[in-house]
Amino acid sequence: MHRGWVARAFLCLALGWSSPLLAAQSAPAILALGNTAFLNPAAIQASTGAEVKTGPDGFALKDFAVIVLANVAYASLPDLVQQGLVEYVTEGGTLLLTGGPQAFGSGGYQAVAPIVPFEIRSTSDWRAIPFRTPVALQPGHPILAGVAFITVGNVNDMNPRPGATEILQSAGGGSAAGRVTGGTGPGGVPGSGGTGGGSYLYPLIAEIGVGAGRVLGIAFDLNEFRGMRDLGQFVQNTMTYLHGVSRLGRSR
Repeated sequence: MHRGWVARAFLCLALGWSSPLLAAQSAPAILALGNTAFLNPAAIQASTGAEVKTGPDGFALKDFAVIVLANVAYASLPDLVQQGLVEYVTEGGTLLLTGGPQAFGSGGYQAVAPIVPFEIRSTSDWRAIPFRTPVALQPGHPILAGVAFITVGNVNDMNPRPGATEILQSAGGGSAAGRVTGGTGPGGVPGSGGTGGGSYLYPLIAEIGVGAGRVLGIAFDLNEFRGMRDLGQFVQNTMTYLHGVSRLGRSR
């Protein structure tokens, strides 16, 4: 049987065919959909061993260690992804969701709300906010190592989901009497409404465990951070982390 598989693999290679059988035998891949200009595929492959794919052709979702959905509307995702995303995560896959006008509530991700680390509150949640320096709530988290963030001016305005870990947030800066984020504010105060004057906080990065998998949500568009000195480091940290905690990453 082994000789038969080798023969079929050789034939596929000789004819330039790709094969799901070969895909399953190769190193785990990363599926990146949407506006992923912030990714450096060569650097990611060098650090994780995983090749970045821009489409699922020839693969099952379980063949991907990480799926990246970057400012892409849920309804425009391939059917394979729409139909299998929740199962993919619960069975040990890792997912990165990044923000923008086609992400989260503005992108229709209410369809998979149980795996999103934020509570989506609106179907038009992409908005400008006062420019404030982000605050690290989990400064020791691997994705933040060696990274200093610039100010954030646009976000998907959401609340952290109960059970999620809030990693980064924007300091307060808006009048919202009575609004409570439900997250954890400075000093570890649950549901902190901000720092005086009715200002409130904007969750920026949060993660949540879903079944055997993990989802990391970034409520801003990484493509707006081209001028951030540490953007490459942050993206590299994030992809290395998600690959390492995925089912396929752990099995290698």
